[in-house]
Amino acid sequence: MSSYLVYICQAVRDRAGLERYWRDSPPTYPNNNVDVLAGYGPCELLDADQEERVEGVVIAEFPPFEQTVEWFNGDAYVRARKDRTNDNDYLGMVVDSGVAPVSKRSVGMAAYVVFVCREIVNEAELNSYQQRVNETLAGHNARILMDRGRFLILEGQGPVQGVTVYEFPSKDAARSWYDSAASREARQHRKMGANYLVVLAEGGVPPVEQRMPHTRAAGFSAPR
Repeated sequence: MSSYLVYICQAVRDRAGLERYWRDSPPTYPNNNVDVLAGYGPCELLDADQEERVEGVVIAEFPPFEQTVEWFNGDAYVRARKDRTNDNDYLGMVVDSGVAPVSKRSVGMAAYVVFVCREIVNEAELNSYQQRVNETLAGHNARILMDRGRFLILEGQGPVQGVTVYEFPSKDAARSWYDSAASREARQHRKMGANYLVVLAEGGVPPVEQRMPHTRAAGFSAPR
């Protein structure tokens, strides 16, 4: 079973360092075993029950859990990511999918809804949400990539209680599900049961110069 890397960029202070990382890190990835589903394309903060900031999202399918942790801690990737971690804030996790594949990957420009459970405040309400939410996907051509599987925080700050990611064939399809009556009804239980961060990220991997264009504000370092 594959694992997934889920990365949420929460603050950018050194755009130049990010661009060096984006150019230097791919050669360190495990050969032929990585599929980047979403890489710093357009994203939208759908919900946050506490103050959160999101600048960009990465979702990548990687080899099994233990192999991915070993790669992350290996010398080559440790060196490559120094430019990214220098003065930029990330929440990064490796997550077991937690589910068996139930459908094929979307064709074309997919979109992903990422749920990070930050804190459980009412177990009964959260259970009610979890019993309902996957049923709301019926008729929306969605694929569950991971659903509260085993995870490890690789970078950044917790707390994190669980991670879920849904794949949709497009951004509009994801919004159609999120705004549906069934999803809104289930969401009421989630809001009473736990604090969540929810982000909608468009799939694909734009060229380096087109990633997170909003971070090219005055004051960011220029690439060297």
